[in-house]
Amino acid sequence: MEGILNVLLPSILIVLIIHLLKLVSLFRFVLLICLAIASTFLVDFFYCEILKSSCSSDPLVGLGYIIHSILVVVVSFVLEMARTNLLIHLKSKHS
Repeated sequence: MEGILNVLLPSILIVLIIHLLKLVSLFRFVLLICLAIASTFLVDFFYCEILKSSCSSDPLVGLGYIIHSILVVVVSFVLEMARTNLLIHLKSKHS
């Protein structure tokens, strides 16, 4: 459950930020990738500095950063596409 929240919560925040900024397609996905990478470090900072847990130095931490970033990118992309399709569907119903 904690792992799902570590990926889902940053992904939802990324989609909300992108929606609020109202960027064009190319910049939207570049920002999505940048925010996904930054979210990995923010989640680590939250656990290590704020909660004072999970602050171990491990050779697999770098691999975990990469995997977390990829998961956040994929989930954010899926949420962004679902949001876009929902908006298109709602616009077509009102027309």
